[in-house]
Amino acid sequence: MKKLILLTLFFLFAGCSTTEKIEEITVYEMESFSEVKEEWVHVITNKEDIEMFVTAISTAKEEPGIVDMIDPQYKVEVGEDLYFLWVSEDSGTIMNLENTHKVFTLSKSSAEKIHEYLKDK
Repeated sequence: MKKLILLTLFFLFAGCSTTEKIEEITVYEMESFSEVKEEWVHVITNKEDIEMFVTAISTAKEEPGIVDMIDPQYKVEVGEDLYFLWVSEDSGTIMNLENTHKVFTLSKSSAEKIHEYLKDK
């Protein structure tokens, strides 16, 4: 019964694509956890690029343990949600600012795509 409820919820949420509601994503380059580099702000309005970020965030896997992170590279604003982002050619980590005690690892594919996208900006 529990599996049936979870499957039903999954299909309900999958049917209402998050990317349809998100019209833009704003990415800020960070100096530290509390300081944005004012000269570097990028607004994403292309639907495919928005979908890339939303997919990366929604498929990220929670990491166990206590979080102790270096200063983030980016802050990403997705709708009403804010995330810190650390990304390289082959790995990526996000942290929702609503819960800074947990981090999530991006898939290798998502990290590669986001890194490639951001390095060209």
